[in-house]
Amino acid sequence: MSMTLRERRRRMLRDEILAAAQQLIAERGFAALAMDELAVRVGISKPTLYNQFPTREDLLAAMIARLIHDLFTAAAVGEPTDRSPLQQLCDLLHASIEFQIRHHAAAFQLWLPEVAELLEKHLQSRDELLKAQRRVWRLAEAAIANGEVAADLQPVDVIRTFSSLLCFPFVGGRNLPPAADPVATADLVVRIFQQGLQYVARPDRSAADGQVG
Repeated sequence: MSMTLRERRRRMLRDEILAAAQQLIAERGFAALAMDELAVRVGISKPTLYNQFPTREDLLAAMIARLIHDLFTAAAVGEPTDRSPLQQLCDLLHASIEFQIRHHAAAFQLWLPEVAELLEKHLQSRDELLKAQRRVWRLAEAAIANGEVAADLQPVDVIRTFSSLLCFPFVGGRNLPPAADPVATADLVVRIFQQGLQYVARPDRSAADGQVG
């Protein structure tokens, strides 16, 4: 069913608000996001803003839902494909890293204590995150079953490595120059992720292998 003109305008306004909020959070962090300032930046009244998003929690939930949808869509995860599970994980990581660099958005902000607490209280955002985590977990399990990952690794090892590398663009803070080429940086992160999972050995196995009989 096609949307009416009014519905399309409402959708466009909603997207504009989310984009502006995302930029504000990238500049100052979620804790500093003020609904008054957001309304001014978008050029709308506060009642119009609150009609779209009654609370900051609702705004954050909508941002997370859209971000997850956009990243999984960009990586074509879940669609019929001949790409292996590990390749799909790499594509998702690449899309996430490239997005962060282009939009100056740090993924780890979602896991700050104050943000995590808000997410736990908001069913929509929590469900979106859990759904995404389950999809990534299933890909990790399939990659191990397919022999794409070192045999002694577990899904949790893959997930922790994946999650850690999501913060790659901003590790080092002000002490390092910003990533100038989003694609090249994402390529590097994916290469580290893929090769590391294929060749790494857990410390307990390495020690055993190094013993001389």
